[in-house]
Amino acid sequence: MTKRARFARLTLILSLAMVAWFAIAMFGAKLGLWNPITGFATLTMTPALPLLGLTGLLGLAALIATLVRAPRTGWVAALVALAIPAAIMGGLAALRSQASEVPFIYDIATDTADPPVFSAALVAEREAVGANALNPFDAPLGQFDKWKDNSGVASLTTAQLIAEGYPDLKPLTVAAAPADALRAAEQAMKTRGFHDVTVDAKAGTVEGTAEVFWYSFLDDVVVRVRPGADGGSVIDVRSTSRVGTSDLGVNAQRITDLLKGIGENLAKPVTAK
Repeated sequence: MTKRARFARLTLILSLAMVAWFAIAMFGAKLGLWNPITGFATLTMTPALPLLGLTGLLGLAALIATLVRAPRTGWVAALVALAIPAAIMGGLAALRSQASEVPFIYDIATDTADPPVFSAALVAEREAVGANALNPFDAPLGQFDKWKDNSGVASLTTAQLIAEGYPDLKPLTVAAAPADALRAAEQAMKTRGFHDVTVDAKAGTVEGTAEVFWYSFLDDVVVRVRPGADGGSVIDVRSTSRVGTSDLGVNAQRITDLLKGIGENLAKPVTAK
């Protein structure tokens, strides 16, 4: 094996080691060894550019070295070593682009004038783990520490950002009675793997916690069902991240999917038992 081929193999090992590092950061959070923010921000995003830059440059150097003259051995290893950081950079660029296209907030609801309220038990659980504050939707974001230095959104409210960023996010009106709609919401949450799904028939709510696969970020969700003015039911959903400032659009996507699931459950024929 030539020195150039050994160099290519070494760069491949370094690229694979970088992937292993990122995997450890993610699965360490999933196993509870550190919190999701530590896994994502401190162990992944902070070292990402230096690690990707180093492995990318080494991979490019190895590829050039193995192709510049015969024998051209080791170029495949060098190409893979270069492709790995390039692919990760592409993924991070897409993530950054996604973050720039959605509102820089973590609390989303279909009714921002009268958002669904979490139970006292879930609020206490959030407070116990130091989760994000449940701020008023009609207050300028500049009042809160997370946004006070962000001139782009400081003067805006969460309600305004939701209206601008998710104009199609609306309550779901159905012909079903509230009790049936509540059962459909409970079923939809359980089908989607929500944890600790709890129904409060008196309050007309179903709440639970969704776990994002990547880094095990937790988002709390509450579905509220009220009688419609002309019969039927009006269903609202609120989804709130426990940590982080931008949810990357995940909460709005979850609400849309959950409302779709509730509608599908209500459309299913009832079979006699």
